[in-house]
Amino acid sequence: DEACFRREPTAVRRRAMAEDFSEGKLETIVDSPQKENAGTQTQYVSYQITTKSDFQSFQKSEFSVRRRFTDFVFLWKQLSKEYPQCAVPPLPDKHKMEYVRGDRFGPDFTQRRAHSLHRFLKRMALHPVLRRAMLFITFLETPDWNQHMRGRTSRAASGSDTGGGIMDSVADTFVNTFTKVHKPDKRFTEVSDRANKLVEDLNNIEKGTVKVARRQGDLGTDYADLATQCQKLTSLEPAVEGTLTSFAASVTTTSQGFKVLRDHTDQNYLTSLRDMDAYIQAVKTLLRTREAKQLDFESLSEYLAKSAAERDQMASQHGAGLGASGFLRSKVEDFRGIDHEQARRQRVRKLEVEIERLTSEVENAKKATEAFDEHTVKEVSDFERIKAVEFKDTLGDFADAHVDFFQGTIETWEKFLEDMRKEEDQRKAAAGAS
Repeated sequence: DEACFRREPTAVRRRAMAEDFSEGKLETIVDSPQKENAGTQTQYVSYQITTKSDFQSFQKSEFSVRRRFTDFVFLWKQLSKEYPQCAVPPLPDKHKMEYVRGDRFGPDFTQRRAHSLHRFLKRMALHPVLRRAMLFITFLETPDWNQHMRGRTSRAASGSDTGGGIMDSVADTFVNTFTKVHKPDKRFTEVSDRANKLVEDLNNIEKGTVKVARRQGDLGTDYADLATQCQKLTSLEPAVEGTLTSFAASVTTTSQGFKVLRDHTDQNYLTSLRDMDAYIQAVKTLLRTREAKQLDFESLSEYLAKSAAERDQMASQHGAGLGASGFLRSKVEDFRGIDHEQARRQRVRKLEVEIERLTSEVENAKKATEAFDEHTVKEVSDFERIKAVEFKDTLGDFADAHVDFFQGTIETWEKFLEDMRKEEDQRKAAAGAS
């Protein structure tokens, strides 16, 4: 780490800032998708990130960097590893992508992704823990992000331990999938139920919004066709050419307004619903991780109770009434010439050693479970707060888009009517003069 600080002079400053990053203003804006290395095999799209903050630790109160999508992926993966107790906001494209039209360099795709990346960073900036992560702070400001990524990747590769960790994780997941906790925590079952209901509601809203966006697009196309046909009439009706041209221009403006509104509905609001769905899945994944820790604690507790019962039974029986298994063991010991009482004491001693080990593991598992429970409670609270801010923003933007459209439409047609009145007044004045 010290070597890293020597390579990156501002790293120490960022570490100091991260320690006091829970309060104060931190705003991020992602926009301006731009194609880089166009026409080559290495072309990609970069996005501008503008950060506004009142922290003195930043060199400026407002600054911008450009990042590509793989940079966001690296950030997300690293934070997911470093903060397993957090529901790290998911990246776009980590969930369903069938709704995206066109190629990944087209404006529909890049604008949609820019909106999603903006929401991703805003969620991070609103999170009390993740906004203080030094990697996140570095991501927002450093001009040498590629070098920083390479340094982290090489250190992770040299220090990684791949000895069965992946298989252990898969095995734990497989076992926990088919095992239910004996004592479900009401706090988290209620959160899970609310999450499922919210996903259902979001899906219903999404279906309705898809229809609205489709109708907005159809209306825009219909108005554009109407403007074209009206323009064609000017050659057939030269006496009203000015009126027809003005009317066609107003219809064209209305058509363009519908397109802008449709693009906002489709690229911003509709995508926000899917992004929220993905964020809910991240919270549900955290709940499953918490449940897995509870399962570990319950399994160890059951094993400890079973071992203690076996020890107590063996200590009290003194070789008598051991049942079928005890009878068979006794016969085998007779055959081998083993002293029954000595063998029994050895088995009791082994069980006592095992119970001592299990007792320690149960205590550790209990502490880990309780600590993770508290983290999860805080995480759910943070999610609810971030969700409320995001819903307010997206619905506010959605409302503003409609207000702009209708205000623009009113202004367009009021101007057309005013022009018609002036033209009519001019005709009347000309007729009166003659």
